[in-house]
Amino acid sequence: MKLLFLTLFVITTKLLIAQGGNPNPEIMTGPINVLDGGVIDGIVLNDEQIMRSKIEYEHVRAADYVWSKRVFSRIDRREKMNIDLFFPLDSFSEEWKTPTGRNNLDTATWNKSQTRYSLWTIISRHIMNGDLTVYRPNPKDYKQAFDGYSFKYPIKKSTRDDFFTSTSYSSDILDNFIAVRGPNKNYPFMDAATPPIEHDLQKTALSFNDWMDSLQGVSDYQDIRLNEPIIKAYWNNAAVGDYLQEPGKVIYISSESIIAYYIKEDWFFDKERSMLDKRIIGIAPVVYFQEDANAVSKGELSSIVMIENGAQITIDSKSNKKVAYDDKVVERELFWLYFPELRNVMAKYIVYNDQNDAQWMSMDDLFWKRKFSAQIYKVSDKFDREIQDYKFGVDALYEAERIKEEIRTWEHDVWNF
Repeated sequence: MKLLFLTLFVITTKLLIAQGGNPNPEIMTGPINVLDGGVIDGIVLNDEQIMRSKIEYEHVRAADYVWSKRVFSRIDRREKMNIDLFFPLDSFSEEWKTPTGRNNLDTATWNKSQTRYSLWTIISRHIMNGDLTVYRPNPKDYKQAFDGYSFKYPIKKSTRDDFFTSTSYSSDILDNFIAVRGPNKNYPFMDAATPPIEHDLQKTALSFNDWMDSLQGVSDYQDIRLNEPIIKAYWNNAAVGDYLQEPGKVIYISSESIIAYYIKEDWFFDKERSMLDKRIIGIAPVVYFQEDANAVSKGELSSIVMIENGAQITIDSKSNKKVAYDDKVVERELFWLYFPELRNVMAKYIVYNDQNDAQWMSMDDLFWKRKFSAQIYKVSDKFDREIQDYKFGVDALYEAERIKEEIRTWEHDVWNF
């Protein structure tokens, strides 16, 4: 009976997927090779990743945790070994709009591969879906400190649907985390003077309906009435005395703009297993920011510099449009993610296997097997400093290799009786 039930469940699941549906829409997975009308792009249905889950780490007792070193490393997009993390690239059409629910999260205006996603596509998709907690790289009101790797500054959500239902939460997420937002503009109107003079709509202590009635004398009143639903949304977001503002243009960050990932991990010796092991604790996507002349003294960073078709662009503060940017840039992390939480997501996505198209491993497997190249840029020490703070250029690379060799030597000396 159990075997019959299991067989019927599998057949039903496959039929639902073959018809273009997900048996459980709450579980968001990687792309499946099925198109509209039940067309399967291949020999078999690649639905295996739906059922995958992360491999649990080996339990480590505190008594066996006898040596540890905190290591921060940089995974660079330019290195060939890291291609699977950064490609294939995605892009957003001009028609792309912030989704209002899971049913319009994956639309044709978000151009993604039909076989696999880059790590950034996975991350941004599941941040919007409510599966990942975003941790700020620094305090919101104190930009000097870049200690977000300690997970001290979460952007808190009350429910999984907050990105679609909470204006304050979605605004925080869209503000230089997964998108770049242009400046807000006051909503204008023309008065009845001769010639008409442009003014900005301002929220008062009146109710919204009474306030709308008070505008009957202005020459633009009919246009204001036509746009009443939009104006009411601006009204609800403003405080008494504030001007009603149109939100600035939102441009989503594509995977081409991600130049690296920072990872925070612990290298430790487990006495019970008699081995030196590594565990990733946090990960952060890295992008370019405009270099601020006061960055050294104030710690302030200007707008994100995105990369589009190989060219650096940013949003012009006046026109709210994309413009080319060829000035100096500085790289910084966008935010931090708790890696064990991200593993739950990555296990359901596959990466390319250049040896066999029929046997692709998951994105979580890639990190489990450490099939990436990373360069150390900081380790725990009494000064809490990065390598570049005391070594420069090639010397910084030599210092990173010296640190690795020092750890290897420590492991070797454990077995030197």
